[in-house]
Amino acid sequence: MKKVTMQDIADKLNITKNSVSQALGNKNGVSEQTKLAVFKMADELGYKYKKEIAREVVKEKFALLATSFALSQRSFFGEIIDNMKQSITARQGELVIVPVTGEEAEAQQIPDLLMNENWTGIFLLSHINTAYSKQIIELGIPVVLIDHHDPHLKADAVISQNKDGAFTAVEFLIQNHHQNIGFLGDITFSPSYEERFEGYKKALGYYQIPFNEKYAITRIKEEQTSLYKTLDALDELPTAWFCVNSGLGFILNTYLQSKGYNIPRDLSIICFDNTEFTVLSKPPLTTMCTNLSFMGEKAVESMYNRIRKPDEGFVHLALATNLVVRESVNTNKKTIQP
Repeated sequence: MKKVTMQDIADKLNITKNSVSQALGNKNGVSEQTKLAVFKMADELGYKYKKEIAREVVKEKFALLATSFALSQRSFFGEIIDNMKQSITARQGELVIVPVTGEEAEAQQIPDLLMNENWTGIFLLSHINTAYSKQIIELGIPVVLIDHHDPHLKADAVISQNKDGAFTAVEFLIQNHHQNIGFLGDITFSPSYEERFEGYKKALGYYQIPFNEKYAITRIKEEQTSLYKTLDALDELPTAWFCVNSGLGFILNTYLQSKGYNIPRDLSIICFDNTEFTVLSKPPLTTMCTNLSFMGEKAVESMYNRIRKPDEGFVHLALATNLVVRESVNTNKKTIQP
């Protein structure tokens, strides 16, 4: 069996043999990220080195940036974060949560904590704003986006299959004899919501159902007052609604019942994201579900892959969604096959 050499490690990481030597000796000529990558590759290839030197290298430390609103959504983002912490801890690393206030994001003010520490990598969770996210990426530290992406953000990303998931949701309504299907969500807030709108329209087109613009509410705040006012202005309601997230689905369900409608006998609701809103709603909401633990796991894998191979092209990994059928859609009628 061929003996593994420093050159083998260098070739795998696309760096010089001298850089490998400096890393294995814990010298100052290379970054902590390079040292960590070299030790990891040495372990993978079976290269023998002094393990006590590796332990002297600074512990891998990752920052996770998210808005206070995102961090408050424990039933969704909390599951992602918990898995990430477990995965990083298992690799002897540390994940530090760094909240970003709305004021900091608007002013593009980077937290002092982020500037005063040596970070192995940074995770950006959900939508902050594009200018702020670009500023973080430009720090030159490996970045992975989670549950968000944007054409202007050049970084790896782990997201849901938004378009396909929305198609499946609307198809489910159509198969249960709905022709007049509304859309509810602010497509300007996030590319994910815009993709869900595209999936909604694609499903209508696939079944040759005309797109009715008056049923498509594409500019709406996720709050009761705004939604109630918008819905009150409609001349008539569709027989079913697709909502871009569970929060809007919950508010919509409350509104419809306040108007005397029975869900799902009179109107059906389906949404995206399997959060506490879907089960707290009465009746519980049918929804499209992403495996959130898996999303956290893949985000960590993407980060370590970026550290090992910093010059590779960026990868956007889209995770498939699953339909979770509950009581908010009337499924007693015979379904229509595609």
